[in-house]
Amino acid sequence: MSSAPDESTAYTTHGVRSVGVPADPTEIAGLRVVLRRWLADLPMDEDRRQDILLASYEALANAVEHAYSPGDSNATLDLTADFLPHEGELVVRVADHGSWHDAVSSDARRSRGHGLTLIRSLADGVDVSPGPTGTIVEMRWSLPSGDDLRGDGLPAHDAS
Repeated sequence: MSSAPDESTAYTTHGVRSVGVPADPTEIAGLRVVLRRWLADLPMDEDRRQDILLASYEALANAVEHAYSPGDSNATLDLTADFLPHEGELVVRVADHGSWHDAVSSDARRSRGHGLTLIRSLADGVDVSPGPTGTIVEMRWSLPSGDDLRGDGLPAHDAS
């Protein structure tokens, strides 16, 4: 994946859908770019936007590192992001289709392992649902609700 959306990515005002993305570091970097572009037009401050980007990228990186054996050519993941203005919420889901395994090297295990802690510190709510066909990490953030938005989608208290 390049830094532009490809045929596996659907991008609208209210959401991003990217299904069957190869679980590879270069591919998830492209997903981060897509997510950043989508978030740029949503009613939130820059700190919140960065929290969403970092937590989402960390969930993607965890799926790449922990859901599949190195070199698994069938390894894929899915990213969905939904802006729910009337509920005042943004939801990001990262799903893999593998099974848990530790980082490959013992050095990596010593210096890593804080991904879910970081995600939980950045999101307002996190649910991790492991299952026989993979794991889904769902992250939620509160945003201004539809009643708190002006007609242009910006928070009513935002004068810009």
